[in-house]
Amino acid sequence: MKKLSKVFALMLIFAIVFTSSASAEEIAAPEFSDLDETHWAYEGINKLVGEGIIIGYPDGTFKPEGNITRAELVKIVNMVFEFTEIEEATDFTDVKAEDWFFDNVLIAQQAGYIVGYPDGTFKPNGLITREEFCKILDVINNFVELPLSTLPADEVSPWAVEYVNRVISNRIMLLDENNNFRALEKATRAEVCDTLAKFIIEDAEGKFPSPGGSSGGSDSDDELTKEELYETMDRVIDRLNTRVIPEISTKAQEQVVEDIILNMEKYQENNDHDYEEAAQKAYDKYKLMSEDEQEELKYKIQLHNITQDLLDLKKFFFPDIEL
Repeated sequence: MKKLSKVFALMLIFAIVFTSSASAEEIAAPEFSDLDETHWAYEGINKLVGEGIIIGYPDGTFKPEGNITRAELVKIVNMVFEFTEIEEATDFTDVKAEDWFFDNVLIAQQAGYIVGYPDGTFKPNGLITREEFCKILDVINNFVELPLSTLPADEVSPWAVEYVNRVISNRIMLLDENNNFRALEKATRAEVCDTLAKFIIEDAEGKFPSPGGSSGGSDSDDELTKEELYETMDRVIDRLNTRVIPEISTKAQEQVVEDIILNMEKYQENNDHDYEEAAQKAYDKYKLMSEDEQEELKYKIQLHNITQDLLDLKKFFFPDIEL
């Protein structure tokens, strides 16, 4: 299993750039007395627990409906996105060198996703709200807001509307059956795990169908079936053809997009197709473009695609590239 180092803006091809990361050894997630396969966030919780990113309590429970403090969240977020660079010092009046969360707060500051409160505090023991969580996700990932057919029916703080809308439009967090988002409510441990698990990408051989059409032998609900994989490819191919290509400016950009489309089409025709080599060749062409061309291409691809589709396909079609 590999974790995303960082999603920022969007990568050349599918709207998200991931820095390369070392493989982590699979860790069997422990069982909790208050959590089983019927829980809606079971897979996400198991993924973060198995990676050693979050743990349960000494009494054997996980407390999925419990809340997350700001100090706990920065530690988890730093681990998911593999942030390690540390700020030299902090001006937060309530963060001291002896605090267990001190280093993680400095790392979060260096990564740029926390700024604290106007009174100069961080409030490490404060509970994170769902809309605050959306802001953190958006600051890290630089989501482009996609068209929203339905806006939240319930209250969202004015400062948070843009962040919530971008997270919803990219299907990272969703509205409930009544079109409520519960932006002002505290985020639960289950909600945080389910959301952040989307940014931990399985190795291709475990997540994608084998050439024979099976799902690789695993029973995980996170796997894409062959039909789901092809449906996702078809959606992305259609958007690249009908929305991205007409809006980009240069032949070099168009050639890269056409190579991406051809790569997916060839895999659909023959699962033995060397998609990794083809992805590397497309990336080599991308590197020859000017910075302005690269930035425009990134923007257009993210603008016209759903982030979850790009997350589902990225690991399959792109080599680990450190930019």
